[in-house]
Amino acid sequence: MNLTDLARVHDDDLGGDPAGQASGAGARALLDSIMSEPPGRGGRRWTGRLRGPVPWLAVAASLAAVTALVATAATTPDGQVTHPTSTSALPTAEPSAQRILLAAASAVLKAPTSGAYWRTSTISGRDAISPDRGYVIRRRFSKEEWLARRPGAQSWWVTRYLGAKPLTDEDEAAWRKAGAPTRWKYPMNMTGYEGVNSGEVVRAAAEEKVGSRLRGKWKNSGGSLTKELVTWDEISRIPSGEQELRAYLEQRITDRANGRWGNDPQWREAALQGGCMEIVFGLPVSPAVRASAYRILAGLPGMKSLGRVTDPLGRTGEAIGYQVDADSARQNVYDVIHVIDPETGLPLASWSATTVELVGGRSAKVTSFTAYQEMGWTDAKPSLPARRE
Repeated sequence: MNLTDLARVHDDDLGGDPAGQASGAGARALLDSIMSEPPGRGGRRWTGRLRGPVPWLAVAASLAAVTALVATAATTPDGQVTHPTSTSALPTAEPSAQRILLAAASAVLKAPTSGAYWRTSTISGRDAISPDRGYVIRRRFSKEEWLARRPGAQSWWVTRYLGAKPLTDEDEAAWRKAGAPTRWKYPMNMTGYEGVNSGEVVRAAAEEKVGSRLRGKWKNSGGSLTKELVTWDEISRIPSGEQELRAYLEQRITDRANGRWGNDPQWREAALQGGCMEIVFGLPVSPAVRASAYRILAGLPGMKSLGRVTDPLGRTGEAIGYQVDADSARQNVYDVIHVIDPETGLPLASWSATTVELVGGRSAKVTSFTAYQEMGWTDAKPSLPARRE
């Protein structure tokens, strides 16, 4: 699978209740492994294709060109991309990744800056190979994150497991042949598996919403930066100038490296990109800080413009992508896509995907995605479910 093929990804299985947001666990796990692994470990190296983390993923982002005219690529029901026929009114080339990032930096400056809560609402999905390796299962999640700005106010997560089912018609046929199970128990030896943890039990049935109070270090936190929670006071002191922000992030990266592999230029570049992605994809910073993070990303190599794509919720945005090579922590090559709303400069979705081998010699694509339904300041209050923790 290459990046162009991956940009065609869409999701016909996101029906049901999109009331909340997904948690992007798979992409976050990949991000963590990228940020924590030294280059060259296990005899493998990070090539020029690796330039930063998967945002879940978060993590989760793709960026939009508001000023560039592009030929729109339409996603058909079978997942293929069609392009309009050539005409003198259409450009001959799509915008570069740098141009997309710089346009997003301009667009995001218009974002609102006031509100009682920083609210992020997502739908996420994570594909897993079945325990018998015969087919692929997609799990879906929703998540609403309500981070209270006022000191002492309660912050909340409202989460819901939306269930699991075979991903494609071919997967459904293999699932029925296996007896149509409604739960899947995974072994402790996870060699060759994707998207699940050792000993995990995956259930087909959806669950009720759960409201979780943020406690401990999360209680006065506005999110994470360079993989560490930051308080609202720390967020307010993040510099907004491009050079100042870069120096600030590089110092945090140096402090976090703790003398391990922090002097390796590839690791530092990946960590810098990861920090910028954390800012772009969810940290409640000022529009000026978010714009500077975009500009820093625009100056880093390795990203490729993919033009207009359709995200897992059927929305169209501008996409950029890159590849993460296999190493001791990741057996497969991962393709990563970030999609942005050209009107706001805010993320629409992020996903990572790789190809796996199933029994019988069949190859299948597994994906981890996060689609952002809402992100920004609000004076509304969270609608909390009956079940709370």
